[in-house]
Amino acid sequence: MPTPVVIPKATISMEQGSILRWLKAAGNVVVKDELLFELETDKAILEVPAPSSGVLLRILRPKGEVRVDEVVGWIGQASEEIPEPVMQPSSSLAPIPSGNPPAAQAAESAAPPSHVGATPAARRVAVELGVDVKSVLGTGPGGRITQQDVERAVASRPVARPAGSLGRKELMAHLTAAWQTIPHIHIGRKIDAAGLMEAKRWALEQIGESVSLTDLMLFSLGRLLPQFPALISTWAGGAVSPASEVNLAFAVDTDRGVVAPVIPRANTLGLAELSHTRRQLAESARLHRLKMDQLLNGCFTLTNLGAEGADFFVPILNSPQTAILAVGRILQEPVVQQGEMTLGWRMWANLAVDHRVTDGAAAARFLGQGEHSLAAFVEQLKGVK
Repeated sequence: MPTPVVIPKATISMEQGSILRWLKAAGNVVVKDELLFELETDKAILEVPAPSSGVLLRILRPKGEVRVDEVVGWIGQASEEIPEPVMQPSSSLAPIPSGNPPAAQAAESAAPPSHVGATPAARRVAVELGVDVKSVLGTGPGGRITQQDVERAVASRPVARPAGSLGRKELMAHLTAAWQTIPHIHIGRKIDAAGLMEAKRWALEQIGESVSLTDLMLFSLGRLLPQFPALISTWAGGAVSPASEVNLAFAVDTDRGVVAPVIPRANTLGLAELSHTRRQLAESARLHRLKMDQLLNGCFTLTNLGAEGADFFVPILNSPQTAILAVGRILQEPVVQQGEMTLGWRMWANLAVDHRVTDGAAAARFLGQGEHSLAAFVEQLKGVK
């Protein structure tokens, strides 16, 4: 029985996406989990794997907008027949941007024949793909139009959708729904960041300048959050689900909006490994090359706007997560310690939590414990480079 290739729901907010290109052609042998096509979602461009092994029997959507759970192709054995497809509107189709074979190049410069002869398979595929068979140049015997001719004709259509328009629209819909449906509470605190700055100096000496303040905060969160299980739970279907792993998401600004890739099992990583993983994910996000599993299963998000000069801001929860921490820039300012005025490093932190899961008192305790952890940061780092 052939296996349908369906559009996955890659993120909680995703309702539709857009196929950018297929990495395999109809007739190619594919292996389960081998990359099959590129899909633009509300968060990134993802490489979707094959759901099974076999032959890619048919591509129903060469390119263009698609819905979650829509069948866009079939995988099976070469002799298998696929179910009769539902006709797709031609307005959402676009080409596979791969090089055309010589016959297709000839088709671009030649006029179609006045009398059209087409194989039954070519006519069926033309209906599926919304192609006027009279516009296709046949390369079969006597100029007859074949299935391959129709598919090549589809592959010559230009793309008309503005880049990035889908992502911003879907992102706004997700954030609006989160703000309107989740009972947010926000607890803010100005934190003593002296330990964080000392840790930054230590990391520069021991590991190198590639370690960022975001890396240091993610490292600290990985060790702190298991003490606050409510903050790493998720809310879905009207119920709370505790996290089985500390998978930390962090916000990355891209030209298509903010994306939050996930560092799996962040609490088990040394600082150097965590920093390397964070840099790789951030680069993939900016290049729109995140894979699906790099956006899923996050249990807590860190968003840092300190580099942008922000001191304090109010974040929106990254549903279905139930907590997000927003931090601003670190500044030196006068502080009073033991009755004397001195300079100290301070940073605003604002924790947003889902009030259905926890309360303000727990959030305040988390921020207090976080400040204590930062004060002892260098001790945490010793022996875990």
